[in-house]
Amino acid sequence: MKKRGTALLLALILGICMAGCGAQSEETDDSSQTAQTPDDTDTGNSQEEEQGSAGGQGNVLVAYFSWADNAVLEDDVDAVSSPSVIPPGNVQQLAGWVQEETGGDLFSIKVTDPYPSDWDECLDRANEEVSEDTRPELTENVENLDQYDTVFLGYPNWWYGVPMALLSFLENNDLSGKDVYLFCSHGTGGLADSVDIITEAVPDAEISDNIFDCYEEDASSSEEVIREWVQELGYSGAQSEDAVQGNTLNLQIGDTVLTAELADNSSVDALREMLSAGPLEIDMQDYGDMEKVGSLGQDLPVNDEQITTEAGDLILYQGNSFVIYYAPNTWNFTRLGKINGVSAEELQDILGEGDVTVTLSLAE
Repeated sequence: MKKRGTALLLALILGICMAGCGAQSEETDDSSQTAQTPDDTDTGNSQEEEQGSAGGQGNVLVAYFSWADNAVLEDDVDAVSSPSVIPPGNVQQLAGWVQEETGGDLFSIKVTDPYPSDWDECLDRANEEVSEDTRPELTENVENLDQYDTVFLGYPNWWYGVPMALLSFLENNDLSGKDVYLFCSHGTGGLADSVDIITEAVPDAEISDNIFDCYEEDASSSEEVIREWVQELGYSGAQSEDAVQGNTLNLQIGDTVLTAELADNSSVDALREMLSAGPLEIDMQDYGDMEKVGSLGQDLPVNDEQITTEAGDLILYQGNSFVIYYAPNTWNFTRLGKINGVSAEELQDILGEGDVTVTLSLAE
């Protein structure tokens, strides 16, 4: 975090206490913005065109707050001493990569009264808002929030917490019952109290403890790692493409959602029909240090063949047992599908030891 101050003593004192006013390099845009789908983007704007290029996964919202999206750039802004307000931005870059990977809708949280682009003036205002527990007025709220099941929420660490505008967003947009994944760019303060503050603001949301965070200096080079994070959560772009074809199965295991590409046989057709009534929760037990197995509660058609399993194979056994393999085995089975993008070691860690509950559902 780069600083310049009008008073050296003030800068030193406040600099220790603050992880970064904005702590991001974000794109400046004075216009209000609603959630953007790929069809909504302006082809004349290269940044928005890039962010809206992925196929939309309609139940995912990527909402983020950035300093640069909320500041009026002055002509004499120094790109060296005030990088956090110069486009392209850190949080905005992270949000764009998350949007591209999920295919979700993008929403920039913006205040009606922009912040100064001068570091010290922004510092003063941020401090005042925290001290007075201010809720800055926003230009827009999310339209039709009920359509989203999952929200990726990005923000900088301000004053060992969050920008007060983020709390305005959380209070104006009810995230109760939604799965929320946090990503944060910060200075030396790390996540600090930000997660606790967000959790207190939306106690009825399902906030994952799998959080992506990076130092502001590393944000611009974090594309690969944040895409991998999204993929690990089960919200990759491949999921969106398969979901359109009706060929994706979601497997909820604790806070983790895995996706699987389904096979093409009558057993899978019957499983789809079974799941069309809603998600199915299966209590699964470990067997032979190679698989988790549980009852489907009804018989499905079988299409048995001799199979040597690999980690991630989904198998129907004896017509009524659902099996997740994490190690090899050879037997006459019916193949149901294959879990996407997970290694044997990762799958074992997710499944854990002993019994586990897995919820199956069809991707929409």
